[in-house]
Amino acid sequence: MAIPRTSDDFTPDWLTAALHANSRLPMRTIVQSLTLERIGQGRGFAGSIRRLNVSYSGDSEMPLTIVAKSPSTDLTIRDYAIRDGMYQREAMFYRELATEAGIPVPDCYFADLDPDSGDFVLLLEDLTALEEGDEITGCSLAQAALVVRSLARLHARWWNDGRVAGLDWIGRASGAPTENDTVQARYQDAWGRATDTLADIYAPELFTIADKLGTGLAAVLEASASTNQTLNHGDCHLGNIFFRDDEVVFTDWQDVTVTSPALDIAYFIQGSLPVETRRDNERELLDTYLSTLRENGVTGYSPDHLIEDYRRGLLRTLIPSVLSVANLDMETPQSRELVQTIGGRMIGISDWDCDDLIPD
Repeated sequence: MAIPRTSDDFTPDWLTAALHANSRLPMRTIVQSLTLERIGQGRGFAGSIRRLNVSYSGDSEMPLTIVAKSPSTDLTIRDYAIRDGMYQREAMFYRELATEAGIPVPDCYFADLDPDSGDFVLLLEDLTALEEGDEITGCSLAQAALVVRSLARLHARWWNDGRVAGLDWIGRASGAPTENDTVQARYQDAWGRATDTLADIYAPELFTIADKLGTGLAAVLEASASTNQTLNHGDCHLGNIFFRDDEVVFTDWQDVTVTSPALDIAYFIQGSLPVETRRDNERELLDTYLSTLRENGVTGYSPDHLIEDYRRGLLRTLIPSVLSVANLDMETPQSRELVQTIGGRMIGISDWDCDDLIPD
């Protein structure tokens, strides 16, 4: 079954076959008609997101709206995402891990990937009726605590788990010098191309740390691989989060990775709260994270160890920041406002003296 590449490729016949393939639709029922609309503008820089409005020929428990995710229509972004493995990671996450992730994720009705071309398609639960996270505005402390507890449950579920550590499609903080050197080289290349833009976004003290990281990133990644390892969402910002009553639903698993546990926490806390709010409440949120880990069976992880991992996680948030500015479309007014806002909040890297973690 061919993977749709354009809107015209999403036909009733194709959707019927996809839903039959996973037994989500009774064989006696077919998709009678569908219409498409683009959604998610400002979300999913590396993908194209459409809502499918569907009618069926007979009885079905399938919803009348489905979200379809496929590669970006921008060839430059598409090629970057394929080289980085983003599409493969998300498709494989939904195929192999989503139903046992330990936290709410969108229901996946179909996932397909062509490893040769890089094309992929996901048919996902439509969450747009839920409260969407807002990266520009940030979230409340109550919402932040919900996210932190949910991340702790995810991390506890996969704490030092050999199964996910052995998956060849998943991202990871590698202890292998060659792989770490490759990431460092990509960072240095992106830094060179984005320096002028980032000089206008980062505070001077943060800019200095980001520049220094270029020669020490491999060592930082090596240290990240020497501690406890678990499954991390990898791109844990409010644009990938929906709130449903007292639970959190995480979307966009293109950067799912196995690494030290505080990467998600650092990414989320720093990027989702105004600077002064974070400074006033950060320790309490970290305490919430640690206590939830313990409630879910994690032992032997001390507060000092968490702080060490958290500081290193803060430092590593520079990687997606620099690579995104260098490689993705950040010139629309909305994306420019986003990078300015998040870049300003990244002063947490300086607050925690994270440059001390970079070898001279």
